[in-house]
Amino acid sequence: MLEKAGSMFDNMEAMMDRIKKKVYAERMERFREKNLEILAQMTDFVEQAEEQERDKAAAQVAKTLADAVEARFAKRGKISGRTQMDINLFMIYFVFPAILLTQSEYAGLLADAIRDEWRGRFKNSEQLSYTTYEEIYGTFQEKIFGMF
Repeated sequence: MLEKAGSMFDNMEAMMDRIKKKVYAERMERFREKNLEILAQMTDFVEQAEEQERDKAAAQVAKTLADAVEARFAKRGKISGRTQMDINLFMIYFVFPAILLTQSEYAGLLADAIRDEWRGRFKNSEQLSYTTYEEIYGTFQEKIFGMF
């Protein structure tokens, strides 16, 4: 399950560089297209679990994703503080909203499990939370009369 989960973080720095409203919309669309299979694997795994096992299934997906991030970014068993902050921002701007955009009935449960895994596992992540794509997109300001 989720053998390619680490690839979700390809071009992470470029995706976060100079992000504005139009650019964010374009990058989110590309991110979702590129990671459609991984996102489907994550949500399908939770959806297909027995009702009483869904929390465990979501926790298993969260652990697998965190393992993939550690395997990709850890050096000598640790992820640097700066890299972890970059990963956290990427999670907030792209990964969590993309999960919620899947419209899966259990997307919120999955996002909660990932958030909880992150908070307990990675330093500087104790306050990590998430929001929807629409809320993030709405925070970007439009240009007024070509200025700003």
